[in-house]
Amino acid sequence: MSQSPSSVSRFSIASPLAGGALHAVGSGLFHTLLPLRLVQTGHNADAVGLVVMAEGAGFLVGCIASVKLVRSVGEVRAYAAFSASSAVLILALGANPSLAAIMAIQSVVGFANAGQAVIIESWLNAMVPNEGRGKTLTLYVLVLGLFYGLGQLLGREVDPGGQAMLMITAAFYALALVPVTAIWVGEPQLRAPVGIHVFRAFRTSPLGTLACLMTGLVSSTFSSIGPLYGLGLGFTQDRIVILMAAVQLGALFLQFPLGYLSDRLDRRAMMLWLAVVLAVVCAAFLLVDGQTPFWLLLVLFSVFGGIAEIFYPLGVAHANDRAKPSEFVVLSSNLLLIWALGGTFGPLVAAAGVERLGPSSFFWYAMALTLVFAAFAIWRRALEPKVAMRDEFVAYPQTSPVLYEWAHREDGEPAGDEPAGDEQAPSAEDGEKDK
Repeated sequence: MSQSPSSVSRFSIASPLAGGALHAVGSGLFHTLLPLRLVQTGHNADAVGLVVMAEGAGFLVGCIASVKLVRSVGEVRAYAAFSASSAVLILALGANPSLAAIMAIQSVVGFANAGQAVIIESWLNAMVPNEGRGKTLTLYVLVLGLFYGLGQLLGREVDPGGQAMLMITAAFYALALVPVTAIWVGEPQLRAPVGIHVFRAFRTSPLGTLACLMTGLVSSTFSSIGPLYGLGLGFTQDRIVILMAAVQLGALFLQFPLGYLSDRLDRRAMMLWLAVVLAVVCAAFLLVDGQTPFWLLLVLFSVFGGIAEIFYPLGVAHANDRAKPSEFVVLSSNLLLIWALGGTFGPLVAAAGVERLGPSSFFWYAMALTLVFAAFAIWRRALEPKVAMRDEFVAYPQTSPVLYEWAHREDGEPAGDEPAGDEQAPSAEDGEKDK
């Protein structure tokens, strides 16, 4: 039997948060330096795209399938297995395996990352009372973002092609076990994993669904292959690492004031104008070269990260504006999977462009996507100029579907009691909401 939230000290959430923070440090270091490592070991941009795609695919599968493994062995054992497997597999990259082997390794690491997020968030679900969920979610977002950025900055003096980068990453992945295995809150009940229902999400909110997909195609893609852009322009490793950290911190801190505005403005209009601003920022990047002042680069990277990332939580909030409360968990979980689809295939396309057309091709790609999104937003506004807001903006991290189960718990009723997946078929009326 699991303990009730009221019987768990509020300081107990420090343990899962510490585990998540340690894992985020290792992840920030690894994902920033991995593209540089692959280039140093003789791989081209196409190979980088394939490796990132493999990890994204593993993460997507993990969001859906890891729950069964957690249920079968328990959360502490599953977390230990995921963390240890990630650490060992990261160290295996030191043998300089073939591209196919690297892709296989990264797909398993992606699966494990999703499984660890499922467990951390299910523990927070068990620990946090209803009245503390909003503050806890904000704290969770800040902890993951700040420590991921810290991990990026650790890479300034680390040789991407050496063993130290892998050892430091593996060490943080293993250290993430310590605080997590030191707690016990019973075994919170995990719901059946949601299935992928892209068309259901699109029927509920076409623009919200497209916003989440675009975040994966643009923001998540740049987080994965951005170092290739810096290499193409001749930036030093130190500059690349700092600029990628600026993207992360811009994404972390800009979404709170922009989210505040979105609760007071028409979200559809706000996403339209943000898309226009993002297209202008992408156009400014086309003028960047090795002689551009570093302070200006910091501003551009920060603004790009902040605006590109905000479309995901805005898309979730906009979709929930059009959904019944009982649909929030399933809808939001599917929007996460749609984001993951964009983050899986976006790097493959963008990396191919960088390989054949040069580093600036990414921003042509991003500008084209944002302009298409803006045109779609104009069309949707023409069909429905006024939007009735129902859901407040929440700065959701892109971690696992479990997050939405506890973030939307209301009136003391667990979100897990809501119908999941195919158990709730959309009505004809639901499909007309956004028309």
